[in-house]
Amino acid sequence: MDAITINTAKRVKDARKDAKLTQTELGKRIGKSKQWVSELERGNIKLSFEMAVSISNACDKTTEFFCHESP
Repeated sequence: MDAITINTAKRVKDARKDAKLTQTELGKRIGKSKQWVSELERGNIKLSFEMAVSISNACDKTTEFFCHESP
């Protein structure tokens, strides 16, 4: 697992929590299971652009929130 994957995983978790969603609720909004969301947040799944768009819409964030590296 590389630093970008870990950073993206943390951003997904932060966005979900900011939106006050459980993993189950986010999963339902994006058509994935709670287990899938959990694996993504642990960095075991790489975030595709399409999923970044879906998650950003579900969490009211911009897609760039997930795609850009932190300074």
